[in-house]
Amino acid sequence: MRDEVYLNKPPLYFWVVAVFALPFGAVTDATAPIASVLSALMGLLGVFAVGRRLWDDDTGLAAAVVLATSPFYFFMAHQVLTDMMLTAWMTWALYFYLASLDEGARRGALVGFYLCAAGGLAAKGPAALMVLVAAVAASLATDGAQGLKRLRLPMGVGILALTALPWLLPYLLQREKSYGRAVVMTDYLGWYFKSAVGSRLQAIAGHLLRFLPWGAFLIPAAWWWTRSRDVGRRRVLVWAATLIVLLSLSGEQRARYFLPLWPVLALFVGQFFTRAPARLVAWASGAYLLVMMGAGAFLLWGGVSDPDAVFLPAAPWERWLVAGALVIGAALGLWQLLRGGNGFAAATWMAAGLGIALAVTAVEYPARFAQANDYRGVAQRFVSRLDAGAPLLSYPDANLAWDFYMRHPVREVRSDAEVKSLLASTPGARLMLREEDWTRLRAVAHPTWRVLDEGTVGRRHFVLLGD
Repeated sequence: MRDEVYLNKPPLYFWVVAVFALPFGAVTDATAPIASVLSALMGLLGVFAVGRRLWDDDTGLAAAVVLATSPFYFFMAHQVLTDMMLTAWMTWALYFYLASLDEGARRGALVGFYLCAAGGLAAKGPAALMVLVAAVAASLATDGAQGLKRLRLPMGVGILALTALPWLLPYLLQREKSYGRAVVMTDYLGWYFKSAVGSRLQAIAGHLLRFLPWGAFLIPAAWWWTRSRDVGRRRVLVWAATLIVLLSLSGEQRARYFLPLWPVLALFVGQFFTRAPARLVAWASGAYLLVMMGAGAFLLWGGVSDPDAVFLPAAPWERWLVAGALVIGAALGLWQLLRGGNGFAAATWMAAGLGIALAVTAVEYPARFAQANDYRGVAQRFVSRLDAGAPLLSYPDANLAWDFYMRHPVREVRSDAEVKSLLASTPGARLMLREEDWTRLRAVAHPTWRVLDEGTVGRRHFVLLGD
């Protein structure tokens, strides 16, 4: 990447993106998200499999439709990031861990569990090893020392080591950068153990709020759990609590790091709909209907000026359709419960309303997003002013989207002192700066530096400088 070996992430996700690009001859913004989309679908299958194993088909299906219509999961499903692939591996790891508790399939299921951990390790790195800690905690909490023994950890460590060799050995043997010092110690451990900027509890609460609107059902579900004992649910609760603790210890907390919790939360909501008393589910669904009515009113008459508003419906028909789908889906779900129907049917109606809203938004928002984050348009203008083969210099942190759309090398200037030195002499290359940095540094620039072009991408305005 930019003429330097890139070791910060294992290669599995990049390999999969490359495989899907092979028929087209190049990675494009149409082929790149396929790996994440398929990972999201595998996550849905995994949730169904876990729900079916622990409870029944209805619970598995309810959990799957809850997960599929969770807005954060839906939008992350087409982001070109490793997190959805990690989430799929971790979901199937949970399935095979639970399957290993059956006497007849223990050895094969344990191999599946450790292979899923290895897949996550090859996709995202050490974050995938959270499943080992979660399995240990769940086994100790439900079966004590005997449960820990059944995990056969030495066998698991051997499987992880053998499956990591195809990518780890080249990482260790290349000579450009020390994988142990530069990546494991600095990037992984340094990233994880650095001091938190703000309150961890506040950050966790903010991230978990992204599970709304389905998250509203977790509160009555938690009350019901205190009155309904279930060993399978207890294992999954300990699994989820372990992940939350491990994620909360990280000094750097981003919302997508919590994505592996979404399938587990969907299981809890799915089981609440299919197993909790109908009256309790009806009361919770009534509260959900009120929330959806408030959301519909906000979409119809509220306003958001933040750039993230591109994800919200814009045209009047779009707002009315989305608001109507949310309210009607919630109302039909409640009506299903009040007339004596089952919780699975109610969850399906609510999911249908959310699914329509997400589908309409997904069709309409990409054009707004592309206009607000016009990397393609600005890059095409900028690249027409560059010299063939000569790198474009950028400061302070050039997004890789520039390389992708320009198909032209970009080199980051590493420090303020370096960019000042460049600007003090006559232009020998093209330099891209944020507008506020050019305003700040203009005083030290040689008089021959000129603004050749400029453009806005998201919240930032960029200028292209040269002679």
